[in-house]
Amino acid sequence: MPIQQMLLGTGGSLPVKVQDVFDANTRTGINTAQTVTNSMDLSGEGGLVWTKSRSNAFWNVLYDTERGGSYSLTTNNTNTQATNIAGAVTFNNNGYSIAYGYGENNYTNYTYIDWVFRKHPKFFDIQTATVNASGGSGITHQLECDVGMAIFKSTNNTSQGANWLVWHKNGTSVDNQYFNLNTNYGRHQQNNTLTYNSSNKTFTFGYPAAVMADRMRPGTGSDSNVVGYFFAHNNNNGGFGDGGDEDIIKVGTYTGNGNNTGPAVSLGTGFEPQFVMIKHLNPSTYNDWFVFDTARGVSTGGNDAILKWNAQAAETNNVNYIKFTSTGFQLEDSSADVNQSGHDYIYMAIRKDQS
Repeated sequence: MPIQQMLLGTGGSLPVKVQDVFDANTRTGINTAQTVTNSMDLSGEGGLVWTKSRSNAFWNVLYDTERGGSYSLTTNNTNTQATNIAGAVTFNNNGYSIAYGYGENNYTNYTYIDWVFRKHPKFFDIQTATVNASGGSGITHQLECDVGMAIFKSTNNTSQGANWLVWHKNGTSVDNQYFNLNTNYGRHQQNNTLTYNSSNKTFTFGYPAAVMADRMRPGTGSDSNVVGYFFAHNNNNGGFGDGGDEDIIKVGTYTGNGNNTGPAVSLGTGFEPQFVMIKHLNPSTYNDWFVFDTARGVSTGGNDAILKWNAQAAETNNVNYIKFTSTGFQLEDSSADVNQSGHDYIYMAIRKDQS
């Protein structure tokens, strides 16, 4: 008897695999609303659809179930949340649908990638909070494990807190260290910006943050409505796959060697990724947030399909940056984008689909 039937017959639950919580989907826009079907119950469980045009220089656009499918955010600028009916996303119990007419996510013959994250313990969570100088100052995740990377944006503030803030488990180990997702700058450290308490799973926004645009907790004017996207780090405790004992998401750092045969990064006990994000860590460096995935193409010894979370540029494939291996990934370029000698880089990796 198949294991799925055995589990259902004894009151157990079906195993959760990476394809149940993550999808990198490529598609071509059409002249009507477009429906994408996958194994994710986004309407019931919640999640995020992050879309980037491959063929055209359009913004990264993010729609999630906590804010609602008519509201978009863009990671390559400081814009507040937009009411965006033209590109509205409907979250379904087996995927999602995208309205027609918005160049960023569904226009005739333009090509796109959707990175889709479903809310699930030990993988991904979304939370919102209202913060201000006199009251609320924090936001708490519900990953049921420690967080690997967290991304924050005020949806309504145009000056204080206009930037995107990123915290990374290995790359921001000291209080008030952070990155800006909407820029190519390396890591910042500024007083009163952001701290994390792993005991109660809460991020606290200080006041007043030294940099006005990084001030998630404003001092004057309206409250700041903050959304937080939380990505787990599995450390032999993921609980995914048929046996309930596999990891599917990891974060970490590596140090570049400046050679075309770059460092080989092992993902703990080892898995082959389908998605890797890389960012130069060192302060006073200026390199983008690079995203690689097998859906668009990662070639061993050949050029890779390149998109950037902080830029609206169309996809390029003129550099051989990286290859994926059975236990992780290896850099194949000597440039400062991914492999400057002696410099550090943060990454987030997601496992390939499980059989």
